[in-house]
Amino acid sequence: MQKSHKPINPGYSALKIALIYFVISIIWIIASDQLLNLTVGNRQLFTTLAMFKGSLFVVVTAVLIYFLVYRNLVSIKSSGEDLTKSEKKFREIFNKANDMISVNTMAAGGIPGKFLEVNEVMSKKLGYGKEELLNMSPADIISPDIKIPENTGAILLEKGHSTYEVVVITRDGREIPVEVKSHIINYEGQDVSLSVSRDITDRKRAEDKLKSSLEEKTILLREVHHRVNNSLQIISSLFNLQSSYVDENYRDVLLVSQSRVKSMAMIYEKLYQSPDLTHINIKDYVESFVSNLFSLYGVETGIIQTQIKVSNIEMGMDTAIPLGLIINELVTNSLKHAFPDGIKGKKIQITLNKNNGLFKLEVADNGVGIPETEITESPKTLGLQLVKSLVNQLNGTMTITIKKGTMVEMLFKEVKYKERL
Repeated sequence: MQKSHKPINPGYSALKIALIYFVISIIWIIASDQLLNLTVGNRQLFTTLAMFKGSLFVVVTAVLIYFLVYRNLVSIKSSGEDLTKSEKKFREIFNKANDMISVNTMAAGGIPGKFLEVNEVMSKKLGYGKEELLNMSPADIISPDIKIPENTGAILLEKGHSTYEVVVITRDGREIPVEVKSHIINYEGQDVSLSVSRDITDRKRAEDKLKSSLEEKTILLREVHHRVNNSLQIISSLFNLQSSYVDENYRDVLLVSQSRVKSMAMIYEKLYQSPDLTHINIKDYVESFVSNLFSLYGVETGIIQTQIKVSNIEMGMDTAIPLGLIINELVTNSLKHAFPDGIKGKKIQITLNKNNGLFKLEVADNGVGIPETEITESPKTLGLQLVKSLVNQLNGTMTITIKKGTMVEMLFKEVKYKERL
């Protein structure tokens, strides 16, 4: 750690040198006189040597004083020239800087007060003369619509520096957005605020342009989701309309296709309503979709008990669409095949949670169960084939357990968003 130096006291230093000089002079006079008394017996010679000794002492002293004074004067002159050069260089930097720089008194609470010093850039940008600004304060040039944040002074006093944005008004009424960085410094013995204000007009324009572009893209993306949803809803309605003109055997195929389309349509509907347009709340989606699925197949309320235990998870559309189709196939399969007439206490349970980045989906019913041949052999139904294909698409694993019904357990991770050109 660097040691701090005590300030020099000129009076004390001069007194100390004078005392040393006085003591040395007394010692020299007494010692030299005693030496002469002991070595010189001739009185005339003694007087001559004593006068020479005194003259020599005066000459040596005069020479020493001359060099001391000369050195000090040279040092003072050099220091003065260095100080002048340093001040001139500082003034040049201060006035020629690209940013507006000011030194302000600090009002109560650390808020910048009256201007004590301003640079030429500030004077030119604001259109005020330097003397005019020195009779003003930041409150006189800052727009009343965008004031200095209330906690600025407290932050400045606590940390010694602060940064904030305001809008300053020039003499001719123009508004200039600026970023102000303030620091506490010692100026002529008092703590003041040194503020550097940077014109951020270009940055604000770029931000506004980017914000406008983002808003346009957001509106466009919402419109895309809305149009896709409408298109899928039209397809679903066509399936529903066509089912009225086909035999009973073909009606089931159209109904299944309709449910698949609805599962995707609801994803786009939720995306349209979602704040970020790329993720949906999967809990809300599953609850709404299963309810619509029961309605599509004409299942009366209370006939089949449903237990939906889905965590509040935000999921991207690349994962949500295949997951929705998987749930559609598994629940549809339970509604169509798991509960023959006469079975009581019908129940379907859907569980979805996430742990350490791994999703776990369980769809279970207490029906008659899937035939083992459908599990051990290659699945013959389109539903199970589609489920296995979708599980592979999610890079997941699936197990089917037949015990007091059917339980399908699936483990998978969130599909990373694929960049679209």
